[in-house]
Amino acid sequence: MLLLGVSVVIFIIQILTLRPPVGIGEPYWIAKHLAAGEGFIYPYPFDSAWLPTCYIPPLYVWFHAAIIGIGGGLVVTQIAGLIFFHAANFFFYKFFQRITTKTIAFIGFCGLACYVPLWLISQKPDPDGLNLLLIALTILTLDRIISKQKISSMWNWVTLGILFGLQILVRPDILMGIVLFGLWLLFYSGKYWLRNGIRFCFSVAIALAMVLPWTIRNYNTFHSFVLVSSNSGFNFFIGNNPIATGEFQQGVSNAESQRMDTARTEFYRVHTSPVERDSYLFKVGKDWVLEHPGDALILGMKKCYYHWWQREYAGGSIAASAWMVTGYKFISIFLLTFGFIGLFSLRSKSSRALLMTLFLYSTLISVIFFTQSRHRAIKIDPYLVTLSIIGVGATLKKIKRNESKQ
Repeated sequence: MLLLGVSVVIFIIQILTLRPPVGIGEPYWIAKHLAAGEGFIYPYPFDSAWLPTCYIPPLYVWFHAAIIGIGGGLVVTQIAGLIFFHAANFFFYKFFQRITTKTIAFIGFCGLACYVPLWLISQKPDPDGLNLLLIALTILTLDRIISKQKISSMWNWVTLGILFGLQILVRPDILMGIVLFGLWLLFYSGKYWLRNGIRFCFSVAIALAMVLPWTIRNYNTFHSFVLVSSNSGFNFFIGNNPIATGEFQQGVSNAESQRMDTARTEFYRVHTSPVERDSYLFKVGKDWVLEHPGDALILGMKKCYYHWWQREYAGGSIAASAWMVTGYKFISIFLLTFGFIGLFSLRSKSSRALLMTLFLYSTLISVIFFTQSRHRAIKIDPYLVTLSIIGVGATLKKIKRNESKQ
């Protein structure tokens, strides 16, 4: 009841301070056309023709369409995102309750409930709040499987498969997470590695079965295999080209980028399929990396820095005043410093490695493609909040021990 009370109070404050959405992304616009009976359509980047698309996953589009269908609007979606945020916070609490004291877990719960950057992200008309909830449930489920692997029921593996499937239908970057989590699971399975490996494959099979209807739709529409979406090529190109900055916005055009633009325009004139266009952009980005390995390496290091620290551009969809940005810098110093002290203070090696795997997954997405606020905010910051509290406690204990020795 105490957790619920904290959530209700914060939720009321969030509703009273609710901001109008600054950036309205693809899920909402596609849902508008879908609800109007025009189909799942959207213009592929660098084009303006509204055509059948597989540019983004379908789940949040359907979510928007359902809200529009019952007469709701963007405010309803924003409120739903905040509800997802509070639900996620409960499962973050459940995870930390397993590996630390209830008191620390509760303080972390209150701290995360008051963490304004996630308020701003969750109330966007994008699937960030839902993604936050799914990540929280996934980490909790994986930790339960390893900690109780001797008696772990098949329900845990079914749950894991459903969570993977939902995340693929929300944001397919979880595919990299599935690989990394699978390696973590095998490493900490010990003598149960074969059994757990087979069961993990079972979970992945459930996820793929959930995605299959959309994959079939994509094949029937575009006559090409597209598991969920065809935007990885565009995202890879945006993060890897002669004027890439490490973020979404591009730098000043130069001769090489102009040649790329001309070639792309010519390719688009002949190829209208979003799948072919996405494959083309991936090839362009890959060729640039292979031809400029030194520049690509420096750019990758820059993306990693942006991922873990501040960057010049926080994204047009996040409305934050100067004092909030400055405040976030100080909060980031606290979270990163004490968060990692707390991380390496955890007694559970498997739980610590699980969080490190999550952090690696989040970082790799930014380094391979380009840095976005949500990659760190959703997958790292919620855990750093409680870890920093653990870190403060560990630091104070160490100071007291040193004083007693003197």
